[in-house]
Amino acid sequence: MPKAIDLFCGAGGFSEGILQSGFDIVFSSDRSIEVMKTYTNRHEQLGIIEGKHTHFELCDIKELTGEKIFKAINNLEEFKTTHIAKGDIDVIFGGPPCQGFSRAGKRDANDPRNMLFHEYLRIIKEVKPKYVVMENVTGFMDMQMLDFPSVINDKAYMGQVLVSEILQKELKDIGYNVIKPQVLNAADYGVPQNRKRIIFLAYLEGNTKPNYPEPSNRRVTVKEALSGINNNGKSSYHRESRKGRTLDIHGEYVCNFEIMNNDMSVHTKSVKQRFSLYENGEDTKNLKDRILKEPINLKEKYPELFYETLFFVNKDSNIIGLKQILASSNSKLTESELSNYRWLNDTNKLLGMIFSKPENIEMLILKLKKRLKINDVEGLIKKFESQLNKIVTPLELELAFKLGKPSANMIEALLTRKNMRRRLNKDGQSPTIVTLPDDFIHPFEDRVLSVREMARLQSFDDSFEFLGKRTTGGVKRKSEVPQYTQVGNAVPPLLAKAIADSIKDAINKKSNPL
Repeated sequence: MPKAIDLFCGAGGFSEGILQSGFDIVFSSDRSIEVMKTYTNRHEQLGIIEGKHTHFELCDIKELTGEKIFKAINNLEEFKTTHIAKGDIDVIFGGPPCQGFSRAGKRDANDPRNMLFHEYLRIIKEVKPKYVVMENVTGFMDMQMLDFPSVINDKAYMGQVLVSEILQKELKDIGYNVIKPQVLNAADYGVPQNRKRIIFLAYLEGNTKPNYPEPSNRRVTVKEALSGINNNGKSSYHRESRKGRTLDIHGEYVCNFEIMNNDMSVHTKSVKQRFSLYENGEDTKNLKDRILKEPINLKEKYPELFYETLFFVNKDSNIIGLKQILASSNSKLTESELSNYRWLNDTNKLLGMIFSKPENIEMLILKLKKRLKINDVEGLIKKFESQLNKIVTPLELELAFKLGKPSANMIEALLTRKNMRRRLNKDGQSPTIVTLPDDFIHPFEDRVLSVREMARLQSFDDSFEFLGKRTTGGVKRKSEVPQYTQVGNAVPPLLAKAIADSIKDAINKKSNPL
C-alpha cells in the first residue's frame, strides 16, 4: 500500500477518504485532544492499531519536525525492519485551519492561524513526500500576507503578497512541480452538500503528474442523505452509509445497526414556531421579504412566538420598567441584581413566556417567584401587564403582522437577528455545513440537525462515531472541539476519496508504465 501522512487531521474526514482510496496512513497529527479521541477510536474500530500500524501525534504543528515524524513511523511494529526516511512517503495530505482565510471571517492578515500553512510547507520540506495535497477555503486564493517568511531561507516575501503565490513559489523552490490550483465542489463527488474548496496538488520530478478528479454524474439530495435516520424512507445513499464505505484492516465493511450521535436538541415552543415560518429551502432574507407580502396572524397562530417578540422588541424600555417596579416592591432582591442588565433581560424573557399562557405556566410562575424573591408574584404580574410593553403595544404588534406592515425592528425581534439561518432544501444539496447547528433547520421538522444528520451531509459512514461533548458555547468555543465542530470542520470523506484516488492513479501509472 502507498504510505500517507495526514496533518491537521481533525476528527478524520480526510482520513476516511484516504483509507477508502487504499492508502496506509502511517502518521497523523492534530493539536486537539477531542479530535484525537474521535480519530484514534475510528482507526481502532477499523483495526488500525496505534503504535502498531499508525501513529497519532497530539501536538501543535509548530512543535512537529520531520525527524519526529520518521522516528514515530520507524518505531511502529510494521516498519521496524523497514527504515522509512526522507523521500519514502508517498503523499502528505493536509488542510491547515481555514478560519483566518475564510471570507466569512475577519480576514486578518496577522491572524496566527494564517502561519499554519507556513509550518505545513516546513514539514513538506523536511519529509519530502512524492506528492503533496493541500485543501483550504476558496478565500485562500485572494488573501494577502505581509512580509511572509520563507521556509527555504532566511528571506521574506516583502510587502503584501498573495498567499497562493507564496505557496506555489515555496513548493517550486523545495523541488515540486505545482499544478494550477483548482476549486472543487464536494457536491460533484457524491456529497449532498455544496462545499467549494481550493485544492493544491504538487509532485516531485520523476513522478507521474496527477490530475484533478473528474466530477461524477451523481447528485445526492438532502432528502436522500437524511433518509433512514428517523424513519423517513430509505435511499441508496442511506444504504451505503449504513453498510459503510471504509474497509477495515481485514477488507471488511464496518456496518452499524445503531444510529449514533443522533441526540436531538430540545427547543422551546417559540423556537419551534419560529422555525416553522421557514419554507423549504428558504433563508432568513427571503423569509423577511415574504412576511411583508404575506400577512400572518402571529398572535393567534404562534402565541409563544408573539409574546417573545413583543417582549424582545420592547426589551430596553421593559428593563427600565422592571427595575422601577421591582425597586418599589417587597422583593428581597439586592441592588446588584436590580442593576444587572443580564438578569433583567432574562427576567423580561421569562415574562414573555408567562404572558403567552403556555401549558407549563404554573412552573414558570414558580420560577418567576424564586427569581423575584417575592410571594405575591401575581400582583406584580398585573403591574407588569399594565406598565410594560409601551413602545410597541400588543395590539400594535398584532396588527402590524396582520396587515403585512411590521417594522424592521419587529422582524428582527421575530427572527432574533439570525440572518444566516435557513431551512434545508430537501430536493437539492445543503449549503456548506458549518460548526454551529443552529444555522440550519431540518427540511421536514422544526428543529436543528443532529450530529449524525450533519455527518450524513458530510458523507461520513454511520459507523463513524464522534466522541466528546455534543456542543459548547461562549469562550469555550475557542478551546473546545465538540462533536458539531468536529463534523463541520471535516473534509467530506467522499471529496477526500476523489482527491486521493487521483494521487493513487498517478502512483499506479508510475509503477505500471505502459
